[in-house]
Formats: sequence, C-alpha cells, structure tokens
Amino acid sequence: MAALCSVFVLSSCSDDDSLSGTPPSEIVKAFNEMFPNATNVSWTTIDDYDVARFYDAGTRAEMMQPNCTAWFSRTSNRWSMTDREIPFSSLPAAVRSAFESSVYAQSPWTVDDEANVLERAGSETFYVIEVDKNENGTETDVDLYYTLEGKLVDEVIGAPEDDNHIDFVPEQQPMTPKEFIADRYPGARIEDSDWEDGFMEFEIRHEGYEKEVYFNFRNEWVGTWWEEPRFSSLPDNLWSNLWSKGYHDIDDDDIDVLDSRRGIFYAIEAERHDDDWLVIVDQDGNIVKEFPEDWEDGWWSDLWDEWT
Repeated sequence: MAALCSVFVLSSCSDDDSLSGTPPSEIVKAFNEMFPNATNVSWTTIDDYDVARFYDAGTRAEMMQPNCTAWFSRTSNRWSMTDREIPFSSLPAAVRSAFESSVYAQSPWTVDDEANVLERAGSETFYVIEVDKNENGTETDVDLYYTLEGKLVDEVIGAPEDDNHIDFVPEQQPMTPKEFIADRYPGARIEDSDWEDGFMEFEIRHEGYEKEVYFNFRNEWVGTWWEEPRFSSLPDNLWSNLWSKGYHDIDDDDIDVLDSRRGIFYAIEAERHDDDWLVIVDQDGNIVKEFPEDWEDGWWSDLWDEWT
C-alpha cells in the first residue's frame, strides 16, 4: 500500500487572495492573544479563511525581518495554522539529520537558506525545506515536508515560490481521526500510526481484520483498506456477474476491500481470454471498473482519486 499510495495527489484549493476589511472581532481578539508581539499586521481573505501576515520578533530569519502568516477559519472564528519562516540552521536536529542523509542534500540539488514551520491546530507540525536543481536548462523545485522526528511525509514537486501551503491547513472536523475510527469501526483497536507517503495511516484491528485507515493533511478521512479472506462475506451475485462477463479462475483467497465515502468496493483478480484482470465490484455485486494485466501500476490511485 505504501508504494501504491505514493502516486496519490492531494487536490488543491483556490488560493486567490482578496483584500478583506477588518476580520470579525472574535478573530482579531484570538490573533492578538496568540501574537502579542506582532507588528505590521495586514489581513487578506483566502477561500474560507481570514489570513494575517505580520512580523513577529520571536521568529527571526538571520538578517531578514521575521515573516509569519496566521490562518483563522471564517466558519469557526478559530485559529487553524501558523506559517513561520525560520533560518535553515534553526530546524530541529532530527529534521536536519534526515535531510542531510537524503539525495536532496547532494549535488546538483541546492537548499534554500530559510525553511518554514507549519504549526497546525489539532494536527502535527510540519517543517518545510525548499530545494531546487538546474540540469540542462531545466529547473526543478521541490518542497520537502518533515515531522519533528525527521519523518519525510511529502514531496511537492513544482510548488510556486509564494506557495501559501493552503493544502496543509487542517479543517475543523467534527471528530479527530481517533474519534472517527471509534465511530466508524466500533470496538476497533489502534495498533500503530505513522505518516506514509503523504497520508496519516492508522493500523487497526477490527472484527478480526487488520485494517489500514488513511487521513490526509487536513484530517479528512480518505479511505480504509483491508484484505477479505472470507468468500461468504462478499455480495451474493458477485460471482455470477463475473462469470457472465467471461471471467474465470477467480482468486477468492486474496480480495482487497476499499471502504470510502462512496461505499465499499472489492478488488478481485481473475482471468479472461488468457489475460489477467483486476475487477472492481461494488456492494451490490455490480462490476464498476476493469483493469488489464498491468493493473499493479496504480489502480489504487485511480480509485481513491475518484471515490474518496
């Protein structure tokens, strides 16, 4: 799953800025309490957020003036994220060590003198390192996102220089990921959690199954994956639908299940006309997708982009 998830692409929101007047008094009060030393404050509106750009003497980038951005939800009037610019040398030791042991620390890559810290409400803090290279007249820019422990969680290729990191603003969700798991999978036991290729993955045990539950950077549930070994638990008309389409040698011992906002889907390996196929079936046993023998190259990406 980790390899397959690596091709996922986070959907981006509009980042058009428009000047706003003074934000609601609740937001101004929250801002003043959080950043009492802020100066040169200016406000803009970006999507559903009031965004303050300001200088904070507590965040100094060597000889530069500090540069900070604070995001407040216009729906909840609550703080969502702060984006601080810091010197590269001020990054946590684990982050610097992880970066320096990566290919991005080697020529022809060069690293920016400053980095960004994304402090996020109810979510993990990310440290963003910008690198670039120029080969044969082609320039490539990459933003690297690390956790405090030095775990690389995302590599964003071609991010604009003035990227406002809106994709990483955590949404005000009605439940935390752990609360969501407890609600959707009653009695589930969380056995492990970690960032995998841009997604927070929770490994749980639920009703005798080992399941992997995924959330994106904004704390939104993306989907859940597990293996279904029990033939009897699948839709009754699944097999007759497959046979009517000419499928045979159906593998009923290795079936993947994807639980998403659009329902539950089953991924089944079978043969047709001496070729290997992967067939996606919905909860009613209807065939909704068919992938040819090279399906290993990313069918999960196609399904998750479309159905989650």
